[in-house]
Amino acid sequence: MKRKEFLQTGLRLGILTGIVGGSIFLVRRNQIDYSCTAEGTCKSCSLYRRCDLDQAKETRANER
Repeated sequence: MKRKEFLQTGLRLGILTGIVGGSIFLVRRNQIDYSCTAEGTCKSCSLYRRCDLDQAKETRANER
């Protein structure tokens, strides 16, 4: 294998690793645990804006 081919292959694998790793990071970052940890106090929860539980949706709707 020539030096040029080696560098091209390494660069391609590095880019592929970055794309796959970035995708995994983005998917995992957006996962939400759907069990309520705020003991029913939605506004004090750190996941309040992204929560899909019915109670949080109702609380957000009542704010408007």
